[in-house]
Parts: sequence; structure tokens; C-alpha cells
Amino acid sequence: MRQKNLGFTLIEALVVVTIIGILAALTVPAFTKMLERNRLKGAAEAVFNDLQLARTEAIKRNQDVTVSFSAAGPTTTWQYGMRTGTTCDPALPVTDANACKLAADDVLRVTRSADYPDVSLRVTFNTAVSPAVTKPRAEFEPRQGLADVAGTACLVLKNDKLEVRVSPLGRILLCTTTGMPGYQSCPPLSPAPCP
Repeated sequence: MRQKNLGFTLIEALVVVTIIGILAALTVPAFTKMLERNRLKGAAEAVFNDLQLARTEAIKRNQDVTVSFSAAGPTTTWQYGMRTGTTCDPALPVTDANACKLAADDVLRVTRSADYPDVSLRVTFNTAVSPAVTKPRAEFEPRQGLADVAGTACLVLKNDKLEVRVSPLGRILLCTTTGMPGYQSCPPLSPAPCP
């Protein structure tokens, strides 16, 4: 009686390795795109949620709450801080008087771009008093949660764009101009805040 060989031939092993290689080549770009979109979503939702939190905290604490961005951008090295009463500059070293120190009672949150690599931020907040004047901060007042600015924080990663829009009434909207799945389309603005 002859015994059967239960192993694989070299040709069978090469066919399996080739198929695995083709499948990997097809899925890696899609996986990379998914990871990039998740970073962009995370950054945009952080800005959106923190602006919402600032408005809510202003009403709850009966104090002005300011969200100050380190720069108007566009830049991939951004940060912002949220503080009651007065502004804090997240770009200053923690030892400076006007820095955003989390240990201070009036600093509520500090968010940095290091958590969202390669995501570019551009802030175009115009003051309600003089629309020609832009500033990298938004302040919410305590009585009704009204904002002292109207404008947009644009977050971009490669071909995907998300916008966080703030109205003088304190309404905050998160939307897309590039058809990113899971987000509503932004209503058109003139001029476009995120070129």
C-alpha cells in the first residue's frame, strides 16, 4: 500500500502567496485613506465639540468663555485653548502668564495638532462689530451663549475638507465641502472660507 503525500507543492504555495500579495496591494491604499479620514474627523469633531463646550460652559458658569487658536493658519502645527474670563495663548510656554495652563482653574481645555498628524487648520473668524477684522479666537457670552465672531475653522487633510462654522448667535455647524461620507454638505458662503 502506498502512502499519500499530504503536503503542498511549491506551485500551490506560490499561487497562495501571489493571491495574498494581490489582496494586500488592493486593501492597503483603502486602509490608509480610512486612517487619514479618521484623523481629519477626529480633529474636526474635537474643534466642533470644544466650541460647543465653550458655549455651554459660558451659560453654565455665567462667565465669558474664550477659545483661542495659536494661529489663523493654514498650518499643520496648531493648538487651541479654552479659558473662562480672559483669553489664553496656547502658543506661549507654560511658564508665561498668559499661557494655557491646564493646572489653572480657569483653563478648561487645551488641544494640540500632535494628536492629529498632517491635519491642516485655518481659522477665519470675523468680528461681529467689524467683519473685515479677523482673529484666531471665539468668545461666548454667558446670557444666551452668543458668539463675538462669525466664521469658519477649516480642517484639511489631502483632498478631504471639513468646516466648523460659528454664527454670531452661537450656533455651531460641522459640514463638508468635499462630500466626505457621514457629514452634511456645507451651505455655500461667499467668499468661500476654505479655498
